[in-house]
Amino acid sequence: MPPVSKSQPEYDPLDELLKPPPNETEEDRVIRLAQEAEAARISHQIDESIKAERQQQKKKSVVRLLLLGQSESGMCARPFHTLPPN
Repeated sequence: MPPVSKSQPEYDPLDELLKPPPNETEEDRVIRLAQEAEAARISHQIDESIKAERQQQKKKSVVRLLLLGQSESGMCARPFHTLPPN
């Protein structure tokens, strides 16, 4: 791995791993790009699924109330337990 110098402030070591091989053929390049596109599509589907699941959880949040006072005395409702917003 090349040393990081001050002249390369944006050096990312993952760039070395992610760049294509120097002797890549055009056919290999097309295959690699198709695989990357498929991986990106699957990643996007997973992200959307997680987002939808979080929205459903927000809709299912339960609020419990503790009623203070005697029955028939115009009780005051105070939140006893609420789920924090995500």
